[in-house]
Amino acid sequence: MEATEYFVPPGCDFLDAAGETPTDGLAQLFSLEADAATPEQRSRAARAAALLFSLAERALLTAERVEELEKAQHTAVEAWHLFMADGDFHSAAWSARTVIHALRARSCACGGTGARFAAAAVALAEEELRRARLSGDDFGEACFLMSMAELHCDAKNLDEGLRCAEAASAAFLRCGAIPATAAAGRVLVVLVLGELQVRRYQFHEAEAAAQQALRLLDASEDAGASACRARAGLLLGVAGRLQQKHAAVIASTKEAIPWAQETGDLRLLAALMYLLASSSHSLGGRFRAAAAAAGEAQRLWEQMELRASGWAQCALSLQTQALLAETSHDAAKEALRQHMRTARGPGPRVLLRDAWVQCLKRLDGPGDREKAHAISDKTLATLQSTSELSSAWEARELELIASIHVKSNSWKKVEEACKWAEQAKQKLHGSGDKYLEADAIPSIAKCYILLGRPSDAASVLSERRQLFRELGARSREAEAMLDLADALCKEQVSRVDSRARRFLRDAFQICQEALNAFSDVGQETGMAKAHLLLADIYMHRQEPSEAEHEARQAEQLYRRAGESKKVAKAVRKLGFACCEQDRPSAAARCASEAVVFCRKAGDRYATAEMLSWEAQH
Repeated sequence: MEATEYFVPPGCDFLDAAGETPTDGLAQLFSLEADAATPEQRSRAARAAALLFSLAERALLTAERVEELEKAQHTAVEAWHLFMADGDFHSAAWSARTVIHALRARSCACGGTGARFAAAAVALAEEELRRARLSGDDFGEACFLMSMAELHCDAKNLDEGLRCAEAASAAFLRCGAIPATAAAGRVLVVLVLGELQVRRYQFHEAEAAAQQALRLLDASEDAGASACRARAGLLLGVAGRLQQKHAAVIASTKEAIPWAQETGDLRLLAALMYLLASSSHSLGGRFRAAAAAAGEAQRLWEQMELRASGWAQCALSLQTQALLAETSHDAAKEALRQHMRTARGPGPRVLLRDAWVQCLKRLDGPGDREKAHAISDKTLATLQSTSELSSAWEARELELIASIHVKSNSWKKVEEACKWAEQAKQKLHGSGDKYLEADAIPSIAKCYILLGRPSDAASVLSERRQLFRELGARSREAEAMLDLADALCKEQVSRVDSRARRFLRDAFQICQEALNAFSDVGQETGMAKAHLLLADIYMHRQEPSEAEHEARQAEQLYRRAGESKKVAKAVRKLGFACCEQDRPSAAARCASEAVVFCRKAGDRYATAEMLSWEAQH
């Protein structure tokens, strides 16, 4: 996947596809309690409050206009006051949290003018937290600490958010025996912790949190747990997608989709469908399924334009990429033409133009490259003349322009691409977003390698590793280490002096460190990639038996992950190692097996390449 083939709007991540947490998913449980309770068990006011709470949560899920969010907020306030008057402080805390959710939703929906709603949400959470602590209410303290964690997450104060979430988890444990509606808090706070860990790039810890939430739900037999199960599935999917565990993402999202359908949360459902489409496309061999899932995500997001700006266009872009991979070129172009006419707002229009550029890059027919240049230049001019979009949007466009230049075989064009890519990095460095800055570096490194400057590529990739280390993103740091080791291998090949061996030794050491890092976080696809690079290094060192061992390790890990195309790549390396050991029959078997796996992955280009290799053996 090229660095410029974004799956998310600039400045966003996959979790943002589901939006800010709209509810706690307790509407069904409150409705059941209100319906089942007798007058002796619950007062008329309490039953009315439970009904109002359910209405408020459902209104937040289905709101299509800002006015509907405001109405949902007023309904939640009514429920809150009724529960307080009735002395049901646990339910009152949930109602107050629903008011906070409504304020967060209004802040998000209003964009730059919504800061006052975010401030009101923070003020309410802080006031209720102070009140709970003064009265010694552990449950109330836990609820509003969780709200503070969510609000800090919205404001990108991730360290403070994590501190609040951990404190909320401890407060829930102090509550002892609590009712069913309150038991959900223990699950919700685990999910909030997991979402914060994903945003902090701690993917292994986020997966563990999602699994813990599912275990708690299995133990609780909670009738209203659908929303939590769907959120846990999304969390597993996002953590897996960012680690390129595509088979695991497909499994977790397929399991979570029915739960999201049951809750009626369309944005959560759209996010799950989009994750399914993304991993189906990346895994290969599932392009038709990817196009269908992306189309469904786009349809859902278009229904709720209020809080889905940019995501529908990302889904359309993914759908066209899948259609192009299926060689359905006319269908892909027609889908883009239809939506170009209806796009509103600078962000959606930019994303649709970028989708056109990527479509033209993929087609690469006569005149397509010139058209792509013209569209990108126009888009860049638009971005430079508006203040509505962040610098991340302009940086993305610069990278996209660089990628068009790189596709030409002209030295001059690659030099121009290098300048565009460096400008993109400078933009992101100025914005202070280290993660996006680090992700912009591979485009520069690719240009340096094409220009015959592997040492410069190694230098910028070393900088990328340092950025991920500063962020505490262990798995992404390990990926950067592999890129650096690969660049050092290329530097070794380009040299004929005494320093060549040193570059290979450094690459071997860095690759081993990356393998250990991937092992620490349990990322098997990363471990497989490290084993493949180690196989290359051993081949450079003329140690084919060791290379064969590493390639077999990679093959086994990719088989376990269900990555057919990558299994083929590992098997091919295995065949090269067998050739070097004068075992032609073993190499021929590897060639035939590689063809089978490429066909299974549905990759026509890789299949053709493997057939050519098979013919040579």
